[in-house]
Parts: sequence; structure tokens; C-alpha cells
Amino acid sequence: MSNFWSVVLDLLRLRAGPEDLPDQRGLTLLLIGLYIVQGVIASESLGGEHEPQRTLLSIGIQFGIVTAILYWRRQPERLQQTLMAFAVTGIVIGMLAFLLLMQADTGVNQPLLALVWFGLLGWSLAVEANIFRHTLEISLPLGMLVTVMLFAVNYLLIESLFR
Repeated sequence: MSNFWSVVLDLLRLRAGPEDLPDQRGLTLLLIGLYIVQGVIASESLGGEHEPQRTLLSIGIQFGIVTAILYWRRQPERLQQTLMAFAVTGIVIGMLAFLLLMQADTGVNQPLLALVWFGLLGWSLAVEANIFRHTLEISLPLGMLVTVMLFAVNYLLIESLFR
């Protein structure tokens, strides 16, 4: 199991890809479940109208688009490890984001917190781009394009449904 965590650390440092994770259905389903639970709990804690539903839909859109891309590229065998990579990195980055957001005070100007938040967002996008780079066998800039497009589609769909 220590090898698993070293691969996760390498995923977060952009030094590994989903293919380095174990190909285990049970572990994948467990991590996806934890990713969903962590997202829902964090969104409920932070408040806002329909936040848990937004989180569930966001994860569903992300995984649905990833699945569609892999089937369109005729690479469904990569799906399990790719979803595991998105789930496990999403858990780690989501927990860090939650800790940052818990420090936010809407009545106070917090430029350092905002800077750290944007750094975390950039790192998150880079991690996802790296996962796409390995999964789709494309360049990192193209992986970043796929990541940003997925982010935009996800945002537009959720905003249009929860006006």
C-alpha cells in the first residue's frame, strides 16, 4: 500500500500517470465513493444553495466526459485507472481547498489566502492536465486545453441548471 501512496504523491507532483496506479476495481470504486462523500460533506459545510447537488453533478459530468472521451478514442481499458487518478487526486486537492475555504472571511480582505487559493487552482488544473496527458497520450499543453475545456463545460452546465 505504501507504493500506492508514493504513486499518488507522484501524480500530484506530475511525475506519474494513471497507468502507474493499480488496476483494481474495488479500490477504484472505494476512491470514487470517498471522492463523492468528501465533496458532498465539504459543500454542505461551506453552505450555499444546492451545493451538494452541484458537487454531485460536477463529479458526474467530469466522469461522464472522461468516459465518453476514452470510448470515443477506443481506449476503454484506461477508464478504471483514469477515474481512480481523478478521484484520489481530487480527494487530496479537495481537502486542501476545504481547509483554505474554512479560513475565508467574506468581511475581510485576505490577499494571501486568495493567492494560495489561485495557486491551488492552478496546481489542480496541472494535475488534471497531466492525467489527460498520460491517458490520451497527448502533450501537456493539449492536456491543459482538454482540462480547461472540461472545466468550462462543467461550469456552464451547472450554472445553467442552477440559476
